[in-house]
Amino acid sequence: MVVMTMRIRELSSRSGLSVPTIKFYLREGLLPPGQASAVGRQLYYGEHHLSRLSLIRMLTVVGRMSLASVREVLQAVDNRGLPLAGLCAVVTEALFAEDASLNLVPERRGAADRVDSFVDGLGWRVADTSPGRQTLTRVLTALERLSGDVEVDIFVPYAEAAMRLAALEAASMPRSLDSEREAATLVARAVLLEAAMAALRRMAREHLVGVAGRLGA
Repeated sequence: MVVMTMRIRELSSRSGLSVPTIKFYLREGLLPPGQASAVGRQLYYGEHHLSRLSLIRMLTVVGRMSLASVREVLQAVDNRGLPLAGLCAVVTEALFAEDASLNLVPERRGAADRVDSFVDGLGWRVADTSPGRQTLTRVLTALERLSGDVEVDIFVPYAEAAMRLAALEAASMPRSLDSEREAATLVARAVLLEAAMAALRRMAREHLVGVAGRLGA
């Protein structure tokens, strides 16, 4: 039995989100409704609402997802019949959807074919319609605009590093999702580790550039 003990102001205080924001999430269906009290019209909320607000905040702030993407991810979390691979696919699609700025880069002729050959050469089983292929194609196009012809093999060390990291993440995943909590945890880990990778790479670059600068001084 789910215990509802908090009024919306306490939920606001504990979650760090304003009452208007919580009410907005309620209207949008991102947050399940509260439970009416036996007497009167006061609504009460429980720990489940607090956990859901934490996940929403993580997706919007850390994952920088739009509300449309957040809605898709939350629907996948709530879908008890969705297998692990299906949930991972939804999260991946949502993360790629936020790379909207790359859509402004028109693909250079032949770039998509070279990216497809590169991905196939890696032996990765990736759908032809994968947004990853499209993103990589536009990145290749942008690089070529900067410095002329660029070999697609420039992505080899990135692919090798990505595979090692993905293998580590896959090893820590559950074999199946038995509860909504497990699904929410998997989503949160994916988003947080994505942010951690970006942060570590930037710090490593800062370190190396700083070392080079000190040596050259």
